[in-house]
Amino acid sequence: MRIVIHVPFGADAFVDALRAVPGVAPTVAGTKDELRNALAGADALAVMASLYDQATADAVAAAPKLGWIHFVSSGVDALLRFPPLPNAAVTNSAAAWAPTVAEHAVTLLSALVRRIPDALAAQTEHRWAGTEIRPRLRSLETNSVVLLGFGAIGQQIARRLKAFDAHVIAVARSRRTHADVDEFVTTEEVDQVLPRADAVVAALPATPATRGFLDAQRLASLPKGAVVINVGRGDTIDQPALLAALQNGHLGGAGLDVFDQEPVPADSPVWTTPGLLVTPHLAGIGSRALIGRLATICADNARRAVKGRPFATPVDLSTLGT
Repeated sequence: MRIVIHVPFGADAFVDALRAVPGVAPTVAGTKDELRNALAGADALAVMASLYDQATADAVAAAPKLGWIHFVSSGVDALLRFPPLPNAAVTNSAAAWAPTVAEHAVTLLSALVRRIPDALAAQTEHRWAGTEIRPRLRSLETNSVVLLGFGAIGQQIARRLKAFDAHVIAVARSRRTHADVDEFVTTEEVDQVLPRADAVVAALPATPATRGFLDAQRLASLPKGAVVINVGRGDTIDQPALLAALQNGHLGGAGLDVFDQEPVPADSPVWTTPGLLVTPHLAGIGSRALIGRLATICADNARRAVKGRPFATPVDLSTLGT
């Protein structure tokens, strides 16, 4: 199997991991010209979603033998713009990014619940604000947290929330049981649990079904003072409605790592909305273990492909409408 690697970092780690798999020959393509030439005789492509642009899609479409596309990223929403080859299998690497994204999500949530932004604001003013902050302090302990999405990232978030003794309510397409979840509901049942959510953490992928999932009506159904976190995709939450709910005081705070437009324009109300904690789409970055995990997942899937076994991290393309 010839596999082309088109990634912005860590190419050597992928090469080393793939060379250890019998029957696999990796090639690194750093430029679009190299990618087009390498794909002419390739069976597979390992690519970061941020590099899956029109030039990449054109090269993929012209690749006569390509039967597998492995996304080194968690999301595969690039395929919404550039549909995959009809017979190509698609896999992703959500499990590699999940621990750090989960850490970031719970950090945002903890910061808002513990009123850290308020304490920092008072600190810049050299003001001892204990009397002001104490009445608004909350704890994750026994608080109900509705978790939208229960893939690899959602599962890691649940694990960390249980360390704080939170009451975790997971929402997914199908109901199941999990050691870190107190309640499981389907997406069709989500409206039954939102009115008792102290916090909502969204870790949804971008698909036609998830676009605007947390809309104005659902935001309004949350209890006054609830907190909203999004580490999934920006278009899964109605961003103007979220900003309005912060401005009118209905929500107690929000932490966003993803937005409906990135980078966020300088004149966007995102920057000035009270109670909003902003990080620039970096939830998955920072772990020294990341590249190793990414390379291991890619190599494991390649090993399975060579042996004719099912992929470990398949993507259900039906959710993309393809």
